[in-house]
Amino acid sequence: MKQTQKTPKTFLGVGYTRDRAGLPLEAVRVPVPQPTADQVLIRVAASSLNPLEYKLADLNFMGRTPPVVLGLDLAGVVVAVGHGVSGVAVGDAVAAMADLNGDGGWAATGGSGSEGGYAVARQFLTARKPPSLSFRDAAALPMAFLSAFASLFRAVQDGDTVYIPGGGGGVGHLAVQMAARALGAGLVISSGSTPQSIELARHSGAQHVFDYKRDDIPAEIAKLTSSRGVDLVFDATYSEQGFVETAKTVRRGGSWIVLGVGPGKTTRLVDTHSPVDAILAERGAQHVNVNLLRYFSEPATLDSEALALLQRGMALAMEWATQGLVVPHVSQTIDSTVEAINAGLQSLKAGRGTLGKVAVIVDRDLAAAK
Repeated sequence: MKQTQKTPKTFLGVGYTRDRAGLPLEAVRVPVPQPTADQVLIRVAASSLNPLEYKLADLNFMGRTPPVVLGLDLAGVVVAVGHGVSGVAVGDAVAAMADLNGDGGWAATGGSGSEGGYAVARQFLTARKPPSLSFRDAAALPMAFLSAFASLFRAVQDGDTVYIPGGGGGVGHLAVQMAARALGAGLVISSGSTPQSIELARHSGAQHVFDYKRDDIPAEIAKLTSSRGVDLVFDATYSEQGFVETAKTVRRGGSWIVLGVGPGKTTRLVDTHSPVDAILAERGAQHVNVNLLRYFSEPATLDSEALALLQRGMALAMEWATQGLVVPHVSQTIDSTVEAINAGLQSLKAGRGTLGKVAVIVDRDLAAAK
């Protein structure tokens, strides 16, 4: 293993210390992990908030033994590499995503002069950060970008009409940009619930954005498409009622792509009956479930094609951001403290209309560097 000097043995992280205790998270001192084969150890400059983090604290569905440090999106500097790592080296600025069955990089002492946070990431989920992209913006990309990328990259065809509800959300605003600016969709339709989310969806490239609290979106989409429906829906809203409505917008033979466990399983604890599959079957439409948990939690089970897809996704996240094609909208930037992270995750959990992404500055001095 190659590494720099002065890496501490422990750091004060932010995570959960009891099984299924949920929020609030706590400060917990943990060992700095050591990279094994095909892993890199990153001193974390910045991270971001994802709904998955409060869900892991609530349900611990990966079966981890606490304490578990969260903060799975990573941007920082490589301080050690394991055997077999190539393409990134000690001293490189990178963006990455930690395994869901490993620890993240939130440090409870975030700010200037702190001891910092450390996390390991797989080589295939690590990409060199371009100098023109800030650590903050790089950290806002990995999980949300890969969620949109794995769902849309091979699915959107040139000229397709695509409906992406929630185009002001963390995944949604990146997905709208990706479809409209990078993958060649002909028409991108979105929706939101506030003037701000509707404007972000428009700014991201959606030509039509509806208010899902006021508009009859299936009827509006029928008008726009001469009753044909859209070629593809990408629904990352995680709402059972929303799933039913978006399924009604798919054309015959189209595709309905859902992120996560999907209809009837939104609680993760019990299955409930959902009419989504019947709606899609009546249209001869394809139900595609994109569940990234396996990708991020059991990398040893992935075939070379899956590994290559995710590695390409991380590289394109950096490339498209620098080209201005898919750029994260950071609506709020917080320090990596227990109090700030808990407040941010509570807002996400309560569905308070967080726009785009919330960035977490773990090491202010490092994050200020390019």
